Amino acid sequence: MEQESWGRRIWRLIYPGLTYFGICFIVEVIATVLIAMTAIAGIDPASAGVEERLFNEMWNRALSMALELQILSAAITLPILILYYKRDRKRDRAAGRDRRYTAVPAWQFIFIVILGFAACLAGNNLITASGLYTVSDTYAEISEILYGGKLVLEFVGLGILVPIVEEFIFRGLIYRRLREYLNIGPAAVICSVIFSLYHGNLVQGVYAFLLSLLFIYCYERYHTMAAPILFHAAANILSVAVSELGVLNVMYTSLGAFWTGTILSCLILIVMVYLIERFVHSEEIGGKQTADEETTA
Repeated sequence: MEQESWGRRIWRLIYPGLTYFGICFIVEVIATVLIAMTAIAGIDPASAGVEERLFNEMWNRALSMALELQILSAAITLPILILYYKRDRKRDRAAGRDRRYTAVPAWQFIFIVILGFAACLAGNNLITASGLYTVSDTYAEISEILYGGKLVLEFVGLGILVPIVEEFIFRGLIYRRLREYLNIGPAAVICSVIFSLYHGNLVQGVYAFLLSLLFIYCYERYHTMAAPILFHAAANILSVAVSELGVLNVMYTSLGAFWTGTILSCLILIVMVYLIERFVHSEEIGGKQTADEETTA
């Protein structure tokens, strides 16, 4: 096969994310136009301060719809990402890079769910203890927008749909493509740095970098996209439950309870990694897949 140029390689790494950002931009532009039309219709153009009132009205409506717009953008993007992923699998088969692995028993995915819960608590608590929240105003603004009390949308969107989209972008496409050029270590670090920068603020960036390394670990251990998706969803669902439902509020009633919960979360995380190492074995079985054997592995 002809050697890819560096420009081609870089393009392959960035266009999945650009697809998502582009769709988000288009959705936001359309929403802004519709918001402007309705806002103009509700304001007397002859009244005083009409421009400021119009701007404030548009801004407030846009903020109130931020979560819905993100969910809509993710829903539109997901089929395109799946198409990219399938195209990559076809490309891998043609290049002789495609590999088949034995399926992991369903019960072993419980390790990932518990790992996701523990990583969420341990990561958030350690970042809280570090004081990073105090130096990132952007994080507070994003949290206020996303965790706005729309509980069903938060669980469905932030807890399920967004993790699926992000995992296809970063692990299913970017990481798998990096693995064509690099060993696991450098590919995992570069993918995690990109995932960190994608979040756009220091708090989420540090958290995302560390979780990304665990997502990749689970992907490599289970050899299926279901693994990082389930992990990511478990972490996000618990985050929504803690933020909106007050789950585990007892952990934040005192310094002692906080550190007890944090240490327990770290210990559970370590135990889950040990159990995955001990029990999860997805072995390569060789042979090329045909088009009818396409899986999510």
